[in-house]
Amino acid sequence: MLEELFAKPVGFFLIVMAIILITPLISERLRLPGIIGIIIGGMLIGPHGFGLLEDNDRIQFLSTIGLVYLMFSAGLEVDINQFMKVRARALVFGLITFIFPQLMGMGLGYILGLDWLGMILLGSAFASHTLIAFPILTKLGVTRNEAIAVTTGATVLTDIGAFIVLAVVLGADKGGLSFGYFAQLFVMLALFTAVIIFGLPRFGKFVFQKLSGRAVEFQFVIVVLFVAAFFAEVIGVHEVVGAFLAGLAVNSMLPRHSPVAGHVLFIGESFFIPVFLLYSGLITDPLTFLKSPQTIVVAIGVTIVAYLSKLIAAWITAKIYKYTKSEFWTVYGLSHAQAAVTIPTLVIGLETGLFDSTLFNAAILMILLTSITSPLIVQRFAPDLQTASADDEQTPLFGRVLVPVSEANSGELVALASLLARSSKGKVLAVSVAQATGPNESNSLMLHKELLGKVSASLHDPEAELELIPRLAATHAQGILHTANEENASLIVMGWRGKRTFRESVLGSVLDEVIWGSDTPVVAGKLSLPLNSMRRVIFIVPAKAVPPIALRRMLEANLAVAKALNVPLLVRADKSYVQTLEALFVAISPEQEYKLEVLKDQLKPEKLEHEAVSDFIILPGFGSRKRVQDTLGNIPEQIAQHFDGNLVILHFDK
Repeated sequence: MLEELFAKPVGFFLIVMAIILITPLISERLRLPGIIGIIIGGMLIGPHGFGLLEDNDRIQFLSTIGLVYLMFSAGLEVDINQFMKVRARALVFGLITFIFPQLMGMGLGYILGLDWLGMILLGSAFASHTLIAFPILTKLGVTRNEAIAVTTGATVLTDIGAFIVLAVVLGADKGGLSFGYFAQLFVMLALFTAVIIFGLPRFGKFVFQKLSGRAVEFQFVIVVLFVAAFFAEVIGVHEVVGAFLAGLAVNSMLPRHSPVAGHVLFIGESFFIPVFLLYSGLITDPLTFLKSPQTIVVAIGVTIVAYLSKLIAAWITAKIYKYTKSEFWTVYGLSHAQAAVTIPTLVIGLETGLFDSTLFNAAILMILLTSITSPLIVQRFAPDLQTASADDEQTPLFGRVLVPVSEANSGELVALASLLARSSKGKVLAVSVAQATGPNESNSLMLHKELLGKVSASLHDPEAELELIPRLAATHAQGILHTANEENASLIVMGWRGKRTFRESVLGSVLDEVIWGSDTPVVAGKLSLPLNSMRRVIFIVPAKAVPPIALRRMLEANLAVAKALNVPLLVRADKSYVQTLEALFVAISPEQEYKLEVLKDQLKPEKLEHEAVSDFIILPGFGSRKRVQDTLGNIPEQIAQHFDGNLVILHFDK
């Protein structure tokens, strides 16, 4: 009766969600990773347990989506700049962790009496690995450690290698093996990788300029993911290869801490990836080794090869690159789990007669054991990792970002404040000022509270730390200044219309009062395009605009903005600044990609028409009203007139 109810859609979804919810809680109470609870839960409800769920097309479909999501999230969590730096190391580790298991697996196949094709196929089953414990690293916030980046990069290489071996074996078994086939496969794979890594981010930036709304952006990213996975299968490799490459592409396409990426990962991590883990347990028969003594012997041999070969590969890599003990064990824990490529390899080996049922069952037991020990080892050693990037270093400038909101505000202004704050693990202080004049001030304050209530919804980022502050004041400028002082704001982000409103003002009446009335740095932004569509930050430094004593602070702030937007930084500076800036770049040694150019013929705003609208231009302002007028003059307004993209003025008072 229960089996029939659970076979129906509602019952099926109920039991799957119940296992995903309950088993991690029980597992964590026992001080075990939640992943293990899901895997064991799958074993209990599967055909080898209580038989509540069958291994059918429905669960296989969801599991495949979960595997695609798992590899996509691995690519999305990689620091793309760091990944490019360690790609040579990822190649080395990929070769080592592929060759040793391949050779040891072939040796085991020889001992078991397999023919040549069976030996080669068995070796490929050990050569790949599945990042089954990656969600633990995401939760711990250590995914940007170099050793993790090397391991995730090596995963793609081992998966590609394993499927090439599989293609070789199947081709030889069917008599269809040819040099032309493999030449075509390698060419197609190279072209596919180039299109995904280099072409997709450019296309995505263009699309984000045209799209509006988080839902549409979310749907676009999902389509990108599955287009990449689909065409990976079309050219003859596994969908996980396309998913990982799509993750890298979207990683470079979106700003760091983008709400869109957060929504995509949330769906995967809360449902699809746990379903894949559940399915890994569901297809496993933990008592298979009791069926015959021979199975026990084969299972011991298979398990020894699986653990020892990956241990040797991780140890050699750790010695070569001088990884710490925690990095070595985390790399080993992450790279010895077998599931994604191993399972289809075993199934194909059984179907083609290259493997017998004894070897198949023994290997399935090995998959179970590695799926359990992998998260255990990662959980034990990953908390001691140090991230190689400066993500954990807070930028004081973005610690407490105050953003005044109004009905006329662009949503991109709040989005910019949120990105800057999240890049430094900071907080957004959204203030709405109601003027304390007249008998209707209470109604006015109520309207401003309602306006603040819309900020959270428009931000679409549940992970952003946001404080909503309604304020009564005689003027808008006073309300902003008093709030900035009381809340100890480190930066004020305000909107700017790109023109003067009064003859005596520089940027606009309220904005002028805030800039000249506060010691807090101010960002005045004319944001007309989505931040997701930005391709680079251009920091323009006209002659005498910034005194040398403040140049480092300005440069560090621009590097932080470029890092938050996940784009390169181009500095165009007057020749008088070039030598100082070169020295500063050497001293700071930024991870973010940067370039320094001489600002020729001073600054002629009309020439900015050739700049792409996807450039994010930043102008510096420093000191008093008179100093800014003397150094910048009407340059900001002229640029705003000739440039349709995003323009920001970053002002430091001292």
